[in-house]
Amino acid sequence: MKLTRVIIKAKDYRKSCDFYKNSLGLKMKSSWQRKDSWGAIFSAGAGDIEIIWYPSGEGLETCNYIPTAAKFDIFLEAHDVDIVYRRLSASGADIIDQPHDAPWGFRMFSLRDPDNIRIVIAQALQ
Repeated sequence: MKLTRVIIKAKDYRKSCDFYKNSLGLKMKSSWQRKDSWGAIFSAGAGDIEIIWYPSGEGLETCNYIPTAAKFDIFLEAHDVDIVYRRLSASGADIIDQPHDAPWGFRMFSLRDPDNIRIVIAQALQ
């Protein structure tokens, strides 16, 4: 088995899509707006991130709230963490920490998406 997609049930579909497309710079592969659901799929290297929203209220208990902490993080690798950090900081992203070298061999920082999911941006140290 291999993980190919993370699905995020967004509280605010437009805000989440704007974050993943314009703030993180991920390419939107496809999107839809049907009566029962709106969704978008973004390319994130070897896998995808799917944003989904239910306008009818389906899944209300799991979609329309922002948890205090997600039960997972999204880990994205970049060619230059410092450039990505400066760009996201300038855009007003919800930055958690500044770039730092971790003892396990990555330079990294983290931020939160509109649904309070922690996004780690990392670069392997040479």
